[in-house]
Amino acid sequence: MANAPLKKLVIGVDAGGSKTKACIALAHPQVQPSQEDSAGIQWTESIRAIGEGEAGPGNPRSVGFETVYENVQAAIRGAFQSAGMPMRKADSICVCMAGVGRSDQRIPVASWVEQSQLADRIRVSEDVTPIRWAALWETRYQHNPCMHTNSHRLWNNSVTLISGTGSIVSATKDQSPDRIEETDSQENLCTPLVEQELGGIRVGGWGYILGDEGSGYAIGLSALKEVCRAHDTGESLSPLHRAILKEMECESPIDLIPRVYTNPIPRPKIASLYQLVVHFSNSDLIASKLLEYAAADLAELIVSGASRIGLKASEYCLSFSGGTLMGKSPLVPAILRHLDQMQMAPAISHQVSEPVIGAVVMGSLVERGPRIRVD
Repeated sequence: MANAPLKKLVIGVDAGGSKTKACIALAHPQVQPSQEDSAGIQWTESIRAIGEGEAGPGNPRSVGFETVYENVQAAIRGAFQSAGMPMRKADSICVCMAGVGRSDQRIPVASWVEQSQLADRIRVSEDVTPIRWAALWETRYQHNPCMHTNSHRLWNNSVTLISGTGSIVSATKDQSPDRIEETDSQENLCTPLVEQELGGIRVGGWGYILGDEGSGYAIGLSALKEVCRAHDTGESLSPLHRAILKEMECESPIDLIPRVYTNPIPRPKIASLYQLVVHFSNSDLIASKLLEYAAADLAELIVSGASRIGLKASEYCLSFSGGTLMGKSPLVPAILRHLDQMQMAPAISHQVSEPVIGAVVMGSLVERGPRIRVD
């Protein structure tokens, strides 16, 4: 430990369906010698982001691996430029990518990262796991951490909901509940956190044909169906209906047929109708009902994930991320209300503001173990 470097350059990449974001940070790794053999790698609050970059889509199922790799490279270059640094090989990198749900699908990504000489140590993961790490990080260090004593153990028992164009839930549970913990008074901002092996399960994520309940696409599709229903029943088109047609570049409901039934189906455009539904939700009963139905669907996904892995009310943390759950999203309070009604309210709920910081934290945890890690 005496010869360990004081700082390490870490790259985190969050490659999602609509954009790819990269963040470079300086990390000060800390390992407690008394726990080196049993507890794994530990980290402190000493991770300082110094640059961020953004590029196009990062889901290889949508745009192909070559395009994704180009966007990852572009986002990393942008992060170095924003930091005022020449691009160089980092000490470690974590690439979290949508569309690679199975570990065997992530192996080619790890090989490309290695061939590209992006970092000495490499970690590749799917796009859900970094949300939990980002939530832990933000609640512990950025959002009044005094309110979240022993938050690192709480976040081991967690549910993550992502809702953007699609939707998915990931639930984790601590497999060693009888492990001796620090008392609340012992934990402070300098207490190292330990990455533990957790049990996990995923619910949803079936895509726009088989699932994606409560997602932006599901809401947008329901809004389109309301336009078709109004046409078939002879109703006058409401301001919401007319706004939807305008957004879809259609003169009349009949024009939706050639607009929607194209190859590929305009999923991002349909998902973007979510914003119109939100805009009209205070004045249009249909719009408010669409959001309420979506919130109920997302709450059911959360309960399914929590129940299947054995989590109980007030014994788990809930993190939100994705385009429909950002900022002042009306879905978030509605989801929490449904969870309360279903007697499955979380102990802590948190809207993640920077998912990419979760990838940075994960990248800082690859100090030991194999040089290339595919989660």
